[in-house]
Amino acid sequence: MKSGMDGDRLAATDEIIAFEMEGAGVWEQYPTVVIKAACDYADSHKNKKWQSYTAATAAACLKVFLNEWVIPDSPADQG
Repeated sequence: MKSGMDGDRLAATDEIIAFEMEGAGVWEQYPTVVIKAACDYADSHKNKKWQSYTAATAAACLKVFLNEWVIPDSPADQG
């Protein structure tokens, strides 16, 4: 979302608080879980100040997710 005005309009009319862009590229092709942390507003004030912190936060979330994720037995394993 490059337009701050468009983002603000969508946020106000649809109560959207964030826009996910990178994961959308694979969403239709593969079962996907997207875990991210936001580090900026993707507007003219964008900078890299919080990027390392948010990357570590997303990695910590992924670690917890994977530790808690239970893969159900497949039908082939039950035969």
